[in-house]
Amino acid sequence: MTRCPSCAHENDEYATVCSNCRAFLQNRVPNLNLFETSWGILESPRTTFRTIALAEHKNYAFLLFCGFGVAVSFAIFWYLRLGVYFDTLMQLLPFAFMTGLVLGPLSAVFLTLLHHGVVRMLGSPRKMKQTYAMLAYACVPVVLSVLILLPIELMTFGMFLFTANPNPAVIKPASFYILISLDALCALWTIILAVKGTRIVHSFTAPRAILAVGIVLAMLLGTFFLGADWIPVLLEKTL
Repeated sequence: MTRCPSCAHENDEYATVCSNCRAFLQNRVPNLNLFETSWGILESPRTTFRTIALAEHKNYAFLLFCGFGVAVSFAIFWYLRLGVYFDTLMQLLPFAFMTGLVLGPLSAVFLTLLHHGVVRMLGSPRKMKQTYAMLAYACVPVVLSVLILLPIELMTFGMFLFTANPNPAVIKPASFYILISLDALCALWTIILAVKGTRIVHSFTAPRAILAVGIVLAMLLGTFFLGADWIPVLLEKTL
């Protein structure tokens, strides 16, 4: 809680104006800068997540979720070996990319509602837009993997990245395991940032933040594995 210096009224720690006397409690943050905030998430997550929570406009959160959606789309194509439904990489890439742009907004809605519902049950007083922006900026490492690692993987393995005949691990095992390990580290980094963001934005203890993110992650993975069998069927009907 933040005590007003004028009237001593207790306010929420992310309030910028006292709810009692309307005195200013802390500096306003009108907008977020994409590059500055993204770098801050990687360099100083505690300070940056606080800035994100205070920001009046949660700029670029939608763009980051679109990048996350593209990452999820290509991960699904790789994991389910969906390359067998396409003749060439040039046919697969636009389809996977467009699928990602659809998954981006869907993941923004699904993850925000799910995470916010969990943190509210655990006692968070924050607004949904703060959860939405926190999750979006927690996805920065995954978005960076799309911009940096995915082009390298495509140039190294081509269509074989999405098929099992032959497996890309057989073609260039060292390159494959290095790149996949870096992808996994980016995913793990995003999860760690989500825990830190939940702890800072929602004023949780570390165990409660881990519990909240763990519940969301378990439900997300459970939803995917329950629906994984339907993805090739839907893809085949679409094509």
